[in-house]
Amino acid sequence: MVDREITVRPATADDAAAMADVDRQSWPAPLATTADEFAARIAAYADGQLVAIAAGRIVGTASAQRITTEFLAAQSHSYDSITDGNRFTRSHTGDGEIYQLVGVGVLPEVRGHRLGRLLVDRQIELARSLAGVRRIVGFTRPAAYSLHATTPIDDYIQARDSDGNLIDPVLAFHIDAGARIVSLHRDFRPDDSAACSHGVLIEYTK
Repeated sequence: MVDREITVRPATADDAAAMADVDRQSWPAPLATTADEFAARIAAYADGQLVAIAAGRIVGTASAQRITTEFLAAQSHSYDSITDGNRFTRSHTGDGEIYQLVGVGVLPEVRGHRLGRLLVDRQIELARSLAGVRRIVGFTRPAAYSLHATTPIDDYIQARDSDGNLIDPVLAFHIDAGARIVSLHRDFRPDDSAACSHGVLIEYTK
């Protein structure tokens, strides 16, 4: 699969069920976004909900919302707070100065072709084109931390292998694309057992 075989466009209400199917196959069950939640996200901010199309079907998704500096400061203690229960209905602000990346999903059968990277790149391109956006951030997860839980989490999120790469694959995905780690958030997502509930705030260059 190469970029020219993929179409990326904003999601429509009719896409919600297919987006949820992608998420079910991309995330641990407690963390997957439902069709109802995708529908709410689309209703709140359709332009920030992207889908990747290959051979006429949705094979990838990427979500984002715009929030204010004050909202980020007040609600960054938990995923549910910062995303309005995964729906964006009350968390998204149309002229928010912060563009928040929320989640990426890719069908297992098309992984290994950098589709996740393409979707994140498209979101960043969109954010950079929007008037009033001053920061591009996301709360990601130290997805393999449960395998290294004897290591203090503060040390784990900075730990690198002998080649200098971050040992956590999800953190490495973002850092390799140019993001930086901003802060660690404990008890951010209690249902995320693989990350031991932790979240990590990252920021891309505007």
